[in-house]
Amino acid sequence: MSRALAKVRVASVDDVPVGSLKAVVADHTEICVAHADDGNFYAINDVCTHENFLLSGGEMFDLQVECPQHGSRFHLQTGAVTGMPAVIPTKVYPVEIRDGEVYVEVGSSPLPDLPLRGGGH
Repeated sequence: MSRALAKVRVASVDDVPVGSLKAVVADHTEICVAHADDGNFYAINDVCTHENFLLSGGEMFDLQVECPQHGSRFHLQTGAVTGMPAVIPTKVYPVEIRDGEVYVEVGSSPLPDLPLRGGGH
């Protein structure tokens, strides 16, 4: 059974300067939006696959984001692990910029009533 996709406005372009990360919630999914030095916006799941820490609190190097807890790194374009201790890749989400706004495409799904890890930033 396929799930419908939803494009959700998560920020204004001005909210995410080049070289920065921003924690957002789209369709009840915690996402880390990155505005990389290449000028592009990327979106990955905000929760590190190694332990339950928010990647948006970390740092960006080239096209990688580093978890602030143990230093795991993930590639922004693919979600691939580029630095241990994580071994499980993270999910990436398509990003669209329209009229100065950042939209992330996430799967719509029935939601369990679970609290968000980051408190719903």
